Amino acid sequence: MNKWLSTWIALRYFRSKKRTGLISFTSYVSIIGIALGGFALIVTLSVLNGFEQVITRRTIDVESHLRLESPELKLSDGARIRKVLQNQPLRDVYPFVLKKAILSSNHLEAVVRVKAIEDSVLERLLPFEQTILRGDNSFQSAVTNLQGIVLGYRLADNLGVYPGDTIFIINPLQIGGAFELPYVGRFAVTGIFKLDLFDYDESYAFISLAEGQRIFEMGERVSGFDIRLTNYRYVQAAKDLLQSRLDSSITINTWSDLHRSLFGAMQLEKYGSFVALSFIILVAIFNLTSSLVMLIMEKIREIGIMQALGMNNKQIQQIFLRLGYLIGLIGLGSGVSLALIVCGLQQAYHFIPLPSVYFINYLPVVIQPLDVVGVVLAGLILIYLGTLYPTWKVGRLLPLETIQYEK
Repeated sequence: MNKWLSTWIALRYFRSKKRTGLISFTSYVSIIGIALGGFALIVTLSVLNGFEQVITRRTIDVESHLRLESPELKLSDGARIRKVLQNQPLRDVYPFVLKKAILSSNHLEAVVRVKAIEDSVLERLLPFEQTILRGDNSFQSAVTNLQGIVLGYRLADNLGVYPGDTIFIINPLQIGGAFELPYVGRFAVTGIFKLDLFDYDESYAFISLAEGQRIFEMGERVSGFDIRLTNYRYVQAAKDLLQSRLDSSITINTWSDLHRSLFGAMQLEKYGSFVALSFIILVAIFNLTSSLVMLIMEKIREIGIMQALGMNNKQIQQIFLRLGYLIGLIGLGSGVSLALIVCGLQQAYHFIPLPSVYFINYLPVVIQPLDVVGVVLAGLILIYLGTLYPTWKVGRLLPLETIQYEK
């Protein structure tokens, strides 16, 4: 039988009035359910992609694309690293000292991570208009001769300090015994930043590179070098090149390696959401299966007539298989299309705002083609599985039984 005839009969069954109104109702419920499932999946995955992209950019902006760490690295090694990466899309290479320390002020203390970098690097990492909440993005104090320190706003609130206040840095590694006094560095708070990343706003402080080397007794050594490329997607090629050219004692981590637990949790959340929301489509598929079974029972005499006219069971199965796919594709196509339209408008115009408690003022949305393909494929597989039982059922009907079914 011509496949177009099977499709034509399936369309006739879809559009024809059913003697049992429940069949039409369950068909419409199936379409709406599949549409809602496809819509929810695309929107949810796009929102999760949006938050992941925002967090990735904010994290990379204050950290780096690549980080080289070793106890033996010195300031002079920066030239060697630049030479290795001379053919890569390199934007910046800068040394840093990163240590844990105790900050004290107003009889309050906090254990934080102190990162020592050069003044020019601080200005690039913490743009004044975008990140500085109070004060300045500089290590030069306008009210005192003390070296400056820049704190996260949550840390500053916990210590009760403002720009111009004095704060003390204690190197815990120098605390050896009861009668041994550690070195205490005095700094003036010159700036307070807000990145809306809890880990940084709560427990991060920046000081100048020279002061970091002095407080932590580094001499000419540094904790490592941060490398920034023109595009963070080139990071793996740069990492492979550095590993082949530099000493094996140097640890090289990409931005994803440095925050593996954070981005791993976001990926797990994305996969979990995909599986959970797929159950919306699965429930709609049960409605699709039941509506097809009831339609077969209503049309059983017509099936017998088609069998008597020469159609075999496989050809009749194709009719109901196409009918099931028609119902499923209408629902899946309308849900996915509506989701793409809504997400596209939100991505372009940001018309869905977020409350002020969030670190951005609009709902971030990023549509990824692979997510759309995954949702469509998952929907098609579930629709196919939903039509298996009805088509198997109709394939077992005998011509004589179908013609005499209602006698």
